[in-house]
Amino acid sequence: MRRTLHSISGSRSPSYCILATTMRSAPEVSDEVCTEEKRAALDFALESDSLGRSDRLRSLLSYICESELSGDLHRLTEYEIAVSALGRREDFSPIEDSTVRSRAHELRQKLERLYAVEAPDYPIRIDLPKGSYRPRFNRIRSPQAKPAEIPFIAPPVERPRWTAGTAGILSFAAGAIVAMSVAFLIPIHRTASNSLANPELNERRWSPELRELWAPLLSGSKPLFVVFETRLFVAVGPLVIRDPEIEHMHDVESSVPIMQVKRLFKAPEVYEARRYADFSVANAVFSITQLLSSAGAQLKVGRSADMTNEDVHSSNLVLMGKPGAYDGIKGPSAGAVNFVYQNDRSIRNLHPRAGEQQTYAKSGNTAESAGSIEEFALITVTAGPEKNQHILNLISAESELFWPLGLYITDPVYAKDLADHLRLPSGKLPAFEVIVKAELRGQRPIRISYVTHRVILSPP
Repeated sequence: MRRTLHSISGSRSPSYCILATTMRSAPEVSDEVCTEEKRAALDFALESDSLGRSDRLRSLLSYICESELSGDLHRLTEYEIAVSALGRREDFSPIEDSTVRSRAHELRQKLERLYAVEAPDYPIRIDLPKGSYRPRFNRIRSPQAKPAEIPFIAPPVERPRWTAGTAGILSFAAGAIVAMSVAFLIPIHRTASNSLANPELNERRWSPELRELWAPLLSGSKPLFVVFETRLFVAVGPLVIRDPEIEHMHDVESSVPIMQVKRLFKAPEVYEARRYADFSVANAVFSITQLLSSAGAQLKVGRSADMTNEDVHSSNLVLMGKPGAYDGIKGPSAGAVNFVYQNDRSIRNLHPRAGEQQTYAKSGNTAESAGSIEEFALITVTAGPEKNQHILNLISAESELFWPLGLYITDPVYAKDLADHLRLPSGKLPAFEVIVKAELRGQRPIRISYVTHRVILSPP
């Protein structure tokens, strides 16, 4: 299989956040931290969501902190860390292998996220200064007074009358299309002051079938969290590039094209970059949030990298990502799988019925941007890990399919077709898995259709 690289211009674009900005005074720092506090801070970081998904980063942090606490500073060399903490062979060469430098850079980013997003008020922080593998433990004393929040204000628009939330979504779509940084969270709260200006338009948009399909996620008091997965890019010298075959930093060294670029530019390190969203994902997010905001949903949008454990258990979820991206989020019906992705990105029908195919694979010439192709993806609606929680999963091995998937679950015509296939003899719509086919030309969807489905039965 030929592997290609997607590149974004070498000069890094500034980060743009569509956020209500909170201004805080800089915290005061004191270095007087006792050993017990340091160990507590280490334990807290190792158990955090920010580091919980990476055994290698947890091993690295544990190794360097234990070396610092025991006074064995001679262990904080690149060679010792590679062999003792990261499992490299004894013939490891720091000159030829940048593993330790790359992991240290990644660890710094995770620690920054931990104390900026997940635990901004935690009193003891672990820092890893650049150019050093010796960690620092700093005490943080929050200031007693904080200035008021500065709200994000959408520009006035005459026609149509967008809400502040919808204006934020439009700004997000434009930013993602030009591949700007999309590290953001968009909260949308509907109130009486920003209700729809045109109830008749809302009624046409929300057909009976759309209401049925979305009812599990909009019922109850849980907010709705729309989550999209950002693909892995890496910064190599003056370029930000992507190998579509890998999604984790620990696999970067196995990527032949990335290593070739690294040698070409004589770059000592490669750095993780998940600042970019696909054009297709931007369109899907826009379609979904436009529909849901019109229903008055309590709604927010964010990257999978920013989703916390609290989000997973307190919200109904709309998850967009590649196969396996959200395997850690499973409800009581998650084991009932009938359609699975294979290594060649085709979908296998585990229990084909009469007239059904055993495998659904891409067809067409993807090398030509104007070529027409047919691709397949999965949509599932299942129960979540908590009582009265539901998850809508849009799953695709190809990034260009999220746009048609977003259209399929928000357009009344598609919703009627899907509901007609799913409806039980009782008249209700069940939890389900469905295969959807999309025909694209120049990565633009021109036809979307139902293929087959399976009902997911509730556990006894």
